[in-house]
Amino acid sequence: MKKLIYGDCLEEMKNIPDDVFIFSDPPYNQGYHYNNYHDKMGNDEYADMLRQIFGNRKSVMIHYPEEMMQIMGGRFDLQQVVSWVYNSNTAKQHRLLAWFNCKPDMRKIPQPYKNPTDKRIAKRIAEGKSARAYDWWEINQVKNVSKKDNAHPCPVPLLLMEKIILSTTNEGDTVCDPFMGSGTTGIACKNLNRNFIGIELDKEYYEIAEQRINNTPL
Repeated sequence: MKKLIYGDCLEEMKNIPDDVFIFSDPPYNQGYHYNNYHDKMGNDEYADMLRQIFGNRKSVMIHYPEEMMQIMGGRFDLQQVVSWVYNSNTAKQHRLLAWFNCKPDMRKIPQPYKNPTDKRIAKRIAEGKSARAYDWWEINQVKNVSKKDNAHPCPVPLLLMEKIILSTTNEGDTVCDPFMGSGTTGIACKNLNRNFIGIELDKEYYEIAEQRINNTPL
């Protein structure tokens, strides 16, 4: 199931069932150049918006560490934090992924052991075993994005959303991205056999997301 909504998430979220997972990389309120969204709210207004959308639901929010702690810290049922780390020329080299009211199963996204020469680890590798994912995900940002293919100023990596979805949901579950942007969460859901609801305020981004998701083969 796929449902794409052109509208304001603060209104549209009122119609989203409580059992739906909310996974999103929201605007960071730092003056990004979106088409129709003003990315420089007052701090209280911005915090209230994010709390309304993420705080009382099964959700994963991607944000810079300081803002995450100021906005959500100590207020809601925080279950897990993972650092998303990337190389860039910016001062901030990582963001936090925070799980509220739900928790990832890191065994669903295994990775190679870091110390393969250890005798005990070598035995596990020989048995075909892998390590559960650590709370430190090194995934490059999306760079050199073509304006023709994706006009959104800050798309998230597909691999990042796939790891969140795989570790947190099961096939047939429904994921909603209230800040759909160019549709990466929707593509990840389609790849992984999850239902998807996407909400986007900007008409151009909505149309890009719709095209990208529809063009993703089953």
